[in-house]
Amino acid sequence: MTEERSSFVAAYRLDGQGGGQLLTHDELTGAWASDDAPLWMHLDFTHNDVEHYLSQLAELDKNIVEALLEEDTRPRVAHFPGGINTTLRGINLNPGASPEDLISLRVWLTPNRLITLRRRPLQSILRVREYLDAGEGARTVSELFAGMADALVDRVGERTHQLDEWLADLEEKQLEDEPVDSDDIARIRRPLITLRRFMDPQFHCLSQLAEIGLIDETGRLWLREAANQLYRYVEDFRAMQERALVLQEQLRNDQDEKLNARMYLLAIITTIFLPLGFLTGLLGINVGGIPGADNPWAFTVFVVLVLAIVFVQLVFFRKRRWW
Repeated sequence: MTEERSSFVAAYRLDGQGGGQLLTHDELTGAWASDDAPLWMHLDFTHNDVEHYLSQLAELDKNIVEALLEEDTRPRVAHFPGGINTTLRGINLNPGASPEDLISLRVWLTPNRLITLRRRPLQSILRVREYLDAGEGARTVSELFAGMADALVDRVGERTHQLDEWLADLEEKQLEDEPVDSDDIARIRRPLITLRRFMDPQFHCLSQLAEIGLIDETGRLWLREAANQLYRYVEDFRAMQERALVLQEQLRNDQDEKLNARMYLLAIITTIFLPLGFLTGLLGINVGGIPGADNPWAFTVFVVLVLAIVFVQLVFFRKRRWW
């Protein structure tokens, strides 16, 4: 079994001082069952051998393995004998991917072991690994997991600020009577719906984890801070959804006003030409007795009459404030 073709992504032995030793597959296999040091195993569950690591190496119960490998997941916390299973969601920052195509992070946590599984790379996990490599990371697996949750929330915050800036730009354009495309509003509303759908339960998930005794005091403190921060972002999502809705309604009202103004103008023009059309139609019938048929001044008189009618109509519309 080679690392390149297996579910194995990375593994660390924590030194209790903020650093960690990167383990190979063979070193992890030898240390998992016998080493008392805190260990973290990070897997990619899209490979077929993932159950080897979960069932044989980690010796997890079948129910736990099924919970970790569920196809469709939402943020949640599940208690099992000896540990906790939870699922979190993170912003997708991979090249060419949509940030709202959220990546799930499945977690199995015990007092001295941490297993995480992902489908695609998560920038938040890379940040946690960088801290461990620099000796500035977590001292326990509880702190390590809390640090992951905090990193996930930080990425959500970055996306929140980005969406807020885009929405503010559209609001400013509308206030300055610049054209606003309804598609731009839709491109903001869609990610807000997705983020709120997953981040709201994720807030409750982190809040619940912050009260679990299996996690040490420092880890619970970090989780409380991450939950509080995420709650603020969820509130921002709600506010931005309302702002986007108001912006869209205002855009629709502006479009309706423009359409009504054009229809009103067409109605005025139609009203003006209605009597003129009646006169031209009356005088254009091909029967005998048409007035002025033999008078060389008849056309001039008719034109003056038409202009006079138009003038009277315009004066009448003006006095009635119809135009």
